[in-house]
Amino acid sequence: MKLDDGIPAIPLWINGHAYFTVFETFIDIRDADSTVNYRVPRCGADEVERALVSAREAQSAWAEDLMLREKRLGDLAALLDQFGGDFAKLIARETGKGIEAARDEVVRAVAALREASCASGGSSVQAVFSNAVDPLASVAEGLARAWTAGDTAVVLSDARAPSAVFALAELSGRAELPPGVLCLLHGDASTHVELERALER
Repeated sequence: MKLDDGIPAIPLWINGHAYFTVFETFIDIRDADSTVNYRVPRCGADEVERALVSAREAQSAWAEDLMLREKRLGDLAALLDQFGGDFAKLIARETGKGIEAARDEVVRAVAALREASCASGGSSVQAVFSNAVDPLASVAEGLARAWTAGDTAVVLSDARAPSAVFALAELSGRAELPPGVLCLLHGDASTHVELERALER
């Protein structure tokens, strides 16, 4: 989606697909060279609730099928490895890392997913918070923890480096992860607080 000034906004990912609605506020994403090429919406209580509903609806079936979880993690890791060069470019552009450091981050993200060992059980939704230093690896590690436990996950991107995280969400669709297993929100500290509060309710 493009705003009136032509700068595109990166969507959310809810219930297995890109999601957009009317937002009042957007956050500029400044690349390492300070260029603004994208924006993300600042999510509030409504978007947090929508993501949690989707994640909670998916959780029980996801927890029950251990073999499916292991296969889908492996499939996502393989796709991330396949498109690793593209992910490295996204990371380098937004974080300012050199391309080799960005590639190393992709390798760590692939390993986090590929080496995860699923356990039976799971009964909740976990919040996964990205960080701008290692946006992809931090999310992959958080997702691996949640999914191997049988939980679903709501990810909050760091608005300083959200592109690779959204690309991973898109890749989860290609890996045929069930809708709701991964939901992605964008925002700031207020969104972080809202998500934590909603999970406690």
